[in-house]
Amino acid sequence: MDVQERRSGKIYSLASTNNVPEWLSERSRRNLAKRDSQFRRRITLLQDLEMPVASTKVRQSPDGRFLIVGGTYSPRIRCYELSEMSMKFERYLDSEVVDLLILGSDYGKLAILGSDRTVMFHAPYGNHEKIRLPTFGRAMAYEKSTCDLLVVSSGKRVSPRNVAAGQQAMGEVYRFNLDEGRFSQPYSFPSALRTKRYQEQDLAMNAQVLQLGGACIAVSPTHSLAAIGAEDGTVRLWDNRAPTNSLSPFLNLDVASATSGYGYFDEMANSGFPGEVTSVCFDSSGLHMCAGTKGGNVALFDMRSSKPLFVKEHQYGLPIHTVQFHSGSGTVLSSDPKLVKIWNAKGSAKGSTEDGWDGALDTDVSESEGLGGATGSIVANVEGTADFSHFIACGDESDSSGGNNGLLLCAGEQSKVQSFYCPVLGSAPKWCSFLDNITEELEERDGALDKTADESAVDQTVYEDYKFLTRSEIDSLSISNLVGTPLLRGYMHGFFIHVGLYNRIRSVAKPFEYNEYRTQKIKERIDEKRASRIAPKAASQKVKAKVNLELADRLHTKAGNKTKSGKVAKSLVEDDRFGGLFSNPDFEIDEEAEDFKLRNPSGIAAKRVNNDRDMDSDQEDDEVGFDPLEREISSQDTIEDEYQQSDSDEDGFEGGRVRGEEYEMATSNSVTEKMDKKENSTKK
Repeated sequence: MDVQERRSGKIYSLASTNNVPEWLSERSRRNLAKRDSQFRRRITLLQDLEMPVASTKVRQSPDGRFLIVGGTYSPRIRCYELSEMSMKFERYLDSEVVDLLILGSDYGKLAILGSDRTVMFHAPYGNHEKIRLPTFGRAMAYEKSTCDLLVVSSGKRVSPRNVAAGQQAMGEVYRFNLDEGRFSQPYSFPSALRTKRYQEQDLAMNAQVLQLGGACIAVSPTHSLAAIGAEDGTVRLWDNRAPTNSLSPFLNLDVASATSGYGYFDEMANSGFPGEVTSVCFDSSGLHMCAGTKGGNVALFDMRSSKPLFVKEHQYGLPIHTVQFHSGSGTVLSSDPKLVKIWNAKGSAKGSTEDGWDGALDTDVSESEGLGGATGSIVANVEGTADFSHFIACGDESDSSGGNNGLLLCAGEQSKVQSFYCPVLGSAPKWCSFLDNITEELEERDGALDKTADESAVDQTVYEDYKFLTRSEIDSLSISNLVGTPLLRGYMHGFFIHVGLYNRIRSVAKPFEYNEYRTQKIKERIDEKRASRIAPKAASQKVKAKVNLELADRLHTKAGNKTKSGKVAKSLVEDDRFGGLFSNPDFEIDEEAEDFKLRNPSGIAAKRVNNDRDMDSDQEDDEVGFDPLEREISSQDTIEDEYQQSDSDEDGFEGGRVRGEEYEMATSNSVTEKMDKKENSTKK
């Protein structure tokens, strides 16, 4: 996950890691995670949220539960279930996806505009029906009040020769009624004369052609107004509530004239008309509209005025392919192939109208005013790793439009669908609420690091060119005469002196300091070598206890064992947190206390047994006495008893303890006594 720093906040790129091949084994993935920290810290927003080559359109279902992505190659669509965070199904198509609409509340009804002049309708079980258009379609919109599917076409081209003959080219918007299952009479509007340069048979020729094709369409969510942006730089509006015989637009809005003189369109590098309207959208109230042009300009209009409230310039001068209002933050999101620009649509309280909109057309706005600034001020710029082709603000079941969320999903010219989390726009959707926790932890960690860096920077840079000296150090350098001069700045209990002056004074006052320093370093290296020859025995870490001596002895005795209790005793002895137990008299254990005896009955009983044994041994000493004659007699009796315990030489342990004449005499006496007993028994 990469982080893009902006003045208004941070933008988190969630799909910044490289793609991992599907055939890579699990073991190889684990090894890659060990080697690559970026791969190890990646965030998988949705499983398999990618296309083999590129993605063209992204849509979210009105119930907020599903995400539909169209891409290539081969042409296909993929459906993702957000609650499961994984792909639900994949369907292959006959042609590339130009536009994609979700007609129902979920993925059950889909309309797909193909590049082969077809519109495909999909049901939950797959492809349901396909219709063919007279000309190539460029964009689609669904009008719920009339159940009409509106398709903007590329328009028919007519040469001036046919115009001279009386033929007139007309732009058309095809209407397909989904309730009746047939085409209705299309919306038509007059054409405009443009110059097109083309090359044919290696000859450059200029030909006058009459053409007028639509490029984009939007239907207001509040009222039934349909806005179609055309190649001539005009937005035409139809009221679908009007009678069917009203097929001509009731209003023409000249966007090309309103944006002329703005932008960075390069006519030498790019072909086409810079005022061509390439994207259009309404806000949730239906009172404001945005129109993006091919020259990289976005015009913000109040529907009650033909004059734009503001014209926003994209410095790249590339066509604006998507424009969207973000109701939660009061911003407009406009995108060209290079970036998504987030800028304020509602002005600040100062200088704004009663509706909250700045009525003056002003393009000289600070680029760093942030959220809630003047109209047109930049909030953030979202930059990707590949060109964008479409984007949406992703929401959840409570807000499928994404007006209160900060997650952006961008289709583009790479296999992965690029995803960005912008906390400045709002919180994360409920199905990926973990993003809030991750970003909060990162901000806390970065804040702690920044605080530490700032403190260290103050310590290192504030007085980097000065040296602090105490009074004793000044006396040792013999510069007491400088006290009171600008060379010594008094500060607290000492003085500050410039480092350069300090080094010169020190070299004069202590000329042999370097030699002493060199001798000291040589001595330290010699000591290190000597220490490495003979490894000193590790010193005992036995705690010198001042209190609780018996407890300390027992813990040290147990610490030598490898049992569980030994490990616990070792941790108690080595942990500094328990050091006060053996040094602080407040923690001394009173073994005579009644509470201690109740809690340690086994220890008290063992102590009593030891005391009884000591008393018995003392009594035995008193009975035996200290007479040397008695000691000698008792020792002789002990020897005789040992002799009697050994009946024969076969006893290798007890008899083998005594050798010599005494042993032989004792053995012979025992044998004689046995023989006498046998003779007496025989006589009887």
